[in-house]
Amino acid sequence: MLNSSKLVQAAPPDVQQAHRRARTIVLALGNPLRGDDGVGIAIINALETNPRLPKGVDLIDGGTPGVDTSLLLQGYHRAIIVDAAEMGLLPGTWAQFVLNDIAFLKLNDVDQLISAHSAGLAEALELGYTLGILPDDITICGIQPSTIGWSSGLSNPVQEAIPAVCSAILEILNRVEGSPS
Repeated sequence: MLNSSKLVQAAPPDVQQAHRRARTIVLALGNPLRGDDGVGIAIINALETNPRLPKGVDLIDGGTPGVDTSLLLQGYHRAIIVDAAEMGLLPGTWAQFVLNDIAFLKLNDVDQLISAHSAGLAEALELGYTLGILPDDITICGIQPSTIGWSSGLSNPVQEAIPAVCSAILEILNRVEGSPS
């Protein structure tokens, strides 16, 4: 017999969207079973326990990017996407990109700069842009991997970059979202 007091009814989609519009998403992309490709998940795990994380922020493990990534961003007013990024830099070097309408003119170039995946993020952003469902403010934090292969755990240079990337994300969140809770 089910105890009805423990059942929670899902909010209607319009209520869910209203809740998201007041929020920011930090979306980690990547696969922790592929070495440094798991850096995004490591970063949201570190942010999750940080007392400086403000209210109104959803930390989401988005897995490997595909066009459905655009649906994860739908309804949020602000997004920070964290992923391993093949930028031709030293391992552990990271960069921050602010995505705007101009970036959509050269999505193939954007994909080469911001994603270590062969496809996915650029297409998801293009789809979301075309459908008009992307947040107005999107920042992408890319971390140069050392190795992406079938192994668990991060390389030392990438592991050492996590505190700096977390600090930069917290600075953005606290500047935009207000005082930490």
